[in-house]
Amino acid sequence: MRVAWVCEYPASSFPERPSLRNAPSSHSVPWIVVQAPLVVAAGVELHIITVSKHIAADDEFERDGIHFHFLKIPGVPRAALAYQWDRRRINACLTRIAPDLVQGFGTESSFGYSAVSSRFPSVLMIQGIVARITEARGKSALWRQPQLCIALLFERLTVKRARHVICETRFAADFVHLYNPRAITHILRTPIQDRWFEIARSADTTAAPEVVFVGWVVPAKGVDVLIAAFADVLKTCPRAVLHIVGSYEPAYLQDVLMPAVARVGVTDRVHFHGGQSVSFIADRLARAAVVVLPTRMDTAPNVLAEARAAGVPVVASAVGGIPELIEDDVDGLMVEAGTSAPLAAAVVRVLTDAPLAARLSAHGRERVRREHRLSEQVPKLLEIYRGILAESGARA
Repeated sequence: MRVAWVCEYPASSFPERPSLRNAPSSHSVPWIVVQAPLVVAAGVELHIITVSKHIAADDEFERDGIHFHFLKIPGVPRAALAYQWDRRRINACLTRIAPDLVQGFGTESSFGYSAVSSRFPSVLMIQGIVARITEARGKSALWRQPQLCIALLFERLTVKRARHVICETRFAADFVHLYNPRAITHILRTPIQDRWFEIARSADTTAAPEVVFVGWVVPAKGVDVLIAAFADVLKTCPRAVLHIVGSYEPAYLQDVLMPAVARVGVTDRVHFHGGQSVSFIADRLARAAVVVLPTRMDTAPNVLAEARAAGVPVVASAVGGIPELIEDDVDGLMVEAGTSAPLAAAVVRVLTDAPLAARLSAHGRERVRREHRLSEQVPKLLEIYRGILAESGARA
């Protein structure tokens, strides 16, 4: 079986390649990186295709059984050209490879659309849903980020053209069927690395309790609500410390978040770490008392699986697909989004009720072990491939 994945992939992973070595760091796309070796180990000839305007030239090579195709595109705004260059280059590469199946990752740019509009059998994996995130942020988001209009258009076009769609939650599947009632959806949780299960939790009960956020530090993630809530947490747990880990726009940090921290008087208790390595995040989780995700909208955030695999209790907003990932008061706590008081109360519960924290930790870890282990999820992915190929009459 020859499969092509059309997706984001960090060129910075290959600093020894002359054409790629000056590419800036980008998202680590763990759902791509961790699955690819197991897919190859199952006998699949896997090709990963991506585009970038930051690389020096095209580069195609094989590494650990995976065939990589990095395609250079002009240094102009991709969305402004409706991703025409992306799609042209991706389609030409697909024609050369002649895959049995193409999987496109994401709906809002060229990757998913190029896959579902190709002449090959395809499956789309829907990740974040731009339409739902934009609704949660309000119409003003379109004025602040007009490029969202292109993303919204491509999301709808991509979903409408897809026949098979892999969804992490029913929430995502319902969105797909809203615009494409005939689409065949496959529910499949995103697998996580086994390393998250291997984190050794700190046994130091005298240390200051650490509240941790991991994710993009953007308005949709609700970090402003977390800061307001944390000021209330300190009234009951004055030794607590808040660690915010994730990339951010400097203007958002300086103009919105730092003033919010100063306004509630918690400057000495809040630490912004920016984007960090997996090792750094693992170290934070080893010491975390609770991981908090006050997002205004999310489909299936990886951090909830990674934190619970490490045995860390989680508190998250009851929005999007999260209620399908967490059973409230069993393997995590859920609160209303956008409101600081319930969020603060839930965090305080975890910090002050040791039996509750232990129960959430144990049940959360067991649920993630059932639903997110690589060894369980990759065979399910391959079974989806075989079903699509059987339907199309291609070789499996």
